[in-house]
Amino acid sequence: MKHRYDTTERGQALIIIVFAMVGLIGITALTVDGGYAFSDHRHAQNAADTAVLAGARAIIRGEDWKSAALAIAAQNNYIDADATVTSSSGKVNVEAYTCDDSNPSVDCGVYEGDSEYILVKITSVVDTFFGPVVGIRQLTNKVQAIAHVVPGNYTEMFDGNAVVGLAPHSCSAVKYQGNANTTLTGGGILVNSDCPDTAFFNNSSSAQLTAPSLCAVGGITYEEGAVNIPSITEGCADVSFPPENMVMPNPTCGSDAATVSGNTMDPGNYTGTFPPAGITFLESGIYCVNGNFQLGATDVLTGNDVLIVVIDGDVNWNGGAEMHLDAPDTGVFAGLLIYLPMGDPIDYSHTVSVNGNSGSTLTGMFLAPSAACSVNGSGDLSQVDGQIICYTVDLSGTANITISYNNMENWNALEQPSLQLAE
Repeated sequence: MKHRYDTTERGQALIIIVFAMVGLIGITALTVDGGYAFSDHRHAQNAADTAVLAGARAIIRGEDWKSAALAIAAQNNYIDADATVTSSSGKVNVEAYTCDDSNPSVDCGVYEGDSEYILVKITSVVDTFFGPVVGIRQLTNKVQAIAHVVPGNYTEMFDGNAVVGLAPHSCSAVKYQGNANTTLTGGGILVNSDCPDTAFFNNSSSAQLTAPSLCAVGGITYEEGAVNIPSITEGCADVSFPPENMVMPNPTCGSDAATVSGNTMDPGNYTGTFPPAGITFLESGIYCVNGNFQLGATDVLTGNDVLIVVIDGDVNWNGGAEMHLDAPDTGVFAGLLIYLPMGDPIDYSHTVSVNGNSGSTLTGMFLAPSAACSVNGSGDLSQVDGQIICYTVDLSGTANITISYNNMENWNALEQPSLQLAE
C-alpha cells in the first residue's frame, strides 16, 4: 500500500540562504568595517605621536604645549574642545597631560609621576557600514603617545674649567712655555685634543704652571717641575666640536651704529679698527665689530658692563696697554666679555692675543671657539677674572699671570633641550 505525504521541503533552502547571507554580511562587516577601524587606529596613533612631539617642542620654546598638541591632532582630523576626559566632540576625544597629573585618566606606566614626560590620548569612534546587520554600529579606537622632554637649562661651560682648548685633533692644543709663572684658580685646564702624545705640551721648566687639574683627551707632555697640578688625567671624555650640546650666544646690535663723542663711544655696529683713535671709554652695551680689536702700547680703555663681539677680525692687545673691561652682570649675556663667533662655515683664521700692563683689570669670559688664543705673551698682565675658551690656547709668556675662574662672573651656556618619543 502506498502512503502519500503532503509534507514538502520547499522553503528550507530559503532559510539556509538567509543564514548564509547573514554570515556573508558578518564576514564582509569584519573585512570592511574591521579594515576601516584598523586604518583609523593607525591614523590616530600617528596623530597622537605627532601631537605629543608638537607639545614637547612647545614646552622647549616656552609655549602653551597643550594647545600645540591639540592643534596638531586637529590637523589630523581629531578635533576636540579641550584636553579633559569629560569634554568630547561627538566622536573624538583628545586628552593631553603631564605624567605627574593626578587625573585618573593619566596612564603613563613606568613614567607615572614624572613631570618630564607628557601624554596625549586619542579616543576615536568609527561608524560601521555593515556592522548594524549583526548589531555592531560603532567601533572604538583608543591610542596614546608619551614624549620625554628635557628643557634646556643654563650651566657653566665645560664643567667650569678656567682654560679650555677645543681643537679635537691638534697637537699642542694647550701649550705652556716661556719663563713666567701662570696660576689658575677656581678651575683647571681641559684639552679636547686626541693627539696621542702632546695634546697638552710643555718642554721648559724655567717657570711653573699651577692649577687644580689638567684633563686631556690625548697625551700630556711636560718637564719635571714645570707643573704644580695635583690632578693630571689622560684619556678624558671628549666633547663634540663644534659643541653640539650647548647653544652658542647670538648677540646682535640691530641696525644701530656705534657713535663717538669726544673720548667716549656708545654701543652699536662698528667697521674698522676698534676702538677708534682717541677713545678711552666705552659706554655699557654690545659692540659688534667688523675689524680688528687693537690696543697699542700706550692705549688706555675702560668699559663697564660691555660685550665686544668681534664678528670678523682679530683681538691684539699690546703688552703695554691698560685695559679695565668687565662683562655685563645681568641679562642674557651676563659674564660674556669678548666673543668671536665661529662663522658658517667655521673660520679658523682668527687670533686672540691678550696682553696688558700690570694695572689692567679684565672680568668676564673670552669665548673664541675657532680662534687661536695666547694669554700674556710678553706683557705684564697680572690677572684675568674669567674663563678662556678657544680652539687652541698658548700660555707662553714672560710675565706672571693669574687666571681666576668664578662661575658668577662668567657666561653660562644654554644646554640643548632634548625630546624623544618614549612610547
